[in-house]
Amino acid sequence: MASSTTLFPFLSIVALALLATAYAHHGFSVELIHHDHPRSPSYNPTLSPSDRIQAEIQRSNARAASLRAYFSYFHEYHDGYPSTYPPPSGSQSPCHPPNSPHGTTIQADLFASTDNNYYMSIRLGTPVKEIIAVPDTGSYLIWVGCEPCPKCYKKDPLFNPATSSSYTNLPCDSKPCSQLTPQRFCVNSTCTYYESYGQGIPYVIGDLAQETFTFKTTSGSFVRLPGLVFGCTHITNGTSQRNTAGIVGLGGHPLSLVSQLGSSIEHRFSYCLVPSSLTKVMTSHLNFGSDAVVSGAQTISMIDNGRQSFYAVTLDGITVGNNSLGPINSTMMIVDCGSTLTSLHGTVLERLVDALKKTISLPQVEDGQLPLCFNESTRSDYGYPDIILQLGTATITLKPYNAFLMINNHVRCLAMKPNDNFSILGNIAQQNFHIGFDLASWKISFAAADCTKN
Repeated sequence: MASSTTLFPFLSIVALALLATAYAHHGFSVELIHHDHPRSPSYNPTLSPSDRIQAEIQRSNARAASLRAYFSYFHEYHDGYPSTYPPPSGSQSPCHPPNSPHGTTIQADLFASTDNNYYMSIRLGTPVKEIIAVPDTGSYLIWVGCEPCPKCYKKDPLFNPATSSSYTNLPCDSKPCSQLTPQRFCVNSTCTYYESYGQGIPYVIGDLAQETFTFKTTSGSFVRLPGLVFGCTHITNGTSQRNTAGIVGLGGHPLSLVSQLGSSIEHRFSYCLVPSSLTKVMTSHLNFGSDAVVSGAQTISMIDNGRQSFYAVTLDGITVGNNSLGPINSTMMIVDCGSTLTSLHGTVLERLVDALKKTISLPQVEDGQLPLCFNESTRSDYGYPDIILQLGTATITLKPYNAFLMINNHVRCLAMKPNDNFSILGNIAQQNFHIGFDLASWKISFAAADCTKN
């Protein structure tokens, strides 16, 4: 294991920029593996299609709850955090869990459930170790489970930093460590992080470090990136790592993968999600640099939330077919690849449901979880309308497969739920859209696309 020095992080960042520049002009893309794809660590071949849908709904409910908890804490505490924090720098061990006598629980930017809908393969270290991690637009830190970690997810062996010649811990006075503030403390001169996933229940603790990451592109080539800053997790209560060995943060914070690659990828990334009906047989794409340019797109500014973790726009109106719902109060809508379902303010969702009932001539049935369901067994001409979202100056047309979810052979339901805190554009609504994020201009682009060919 390499020794930690203040100079090493600077040299590694320079090397990263020089190496990344070589491919930035061409860009690169990696696979996004759906939760129900046979290559997913969460894949369960015994589940029926109906079981899979119910599990997706439950994951989406958990994700929405995590987001609500985050915003609750964000508004309760100055700058999103309590004024006190567990171990003060240089004085405590990382072994004190949340709610211990050594401090109070915090809500960190990394708020998502790691039992997510998409995974990606990363390779780290020298020699390389492959890890299946969750890419998350709602998180800022890259982290993986590392040896030793008794409660980390262990479907495959954990990454062992002691066996990698390119691994180095970062010191407490390094710039990346200061960017963790306030969720950091110092142990034996090593920068140590603490990440909570909502009211302190799931959490991870580990060393902030630098390592060489390698990505296998969709073309079969490899992109090698030395000196990426990441978290090497050694302590967890287990619930934060149900089905993944780590997270790849894609948020706007300086420590996210996108921000670390920075100008080498022109500060932009995109993804294109294949329809739900194909996720068991096809993978989606996550794109960087020139591969992330979205052709024929509508581009709008995102809400400036301090450019930390999540990406959001304003929802200003909804049209069903050719009929507008009329004026609605503009609300923040988070564009979230980790949520299956779209969420709308309760009163807006009620108006949308009423409009759909008047438009769709099918028998209605109760589902118990989703607000509007139809029995398709008696008709072949279903008549589901397009739903158009007014996002600032952009209009996004949701086709029936973006707005409705087949629950079983004959029942199809509106893939939306109420949420009075904020709205969420879920990943069903995002399927067959090429969605691009430009962190330099803080803009988002939408273009309808055939993601099976992207």
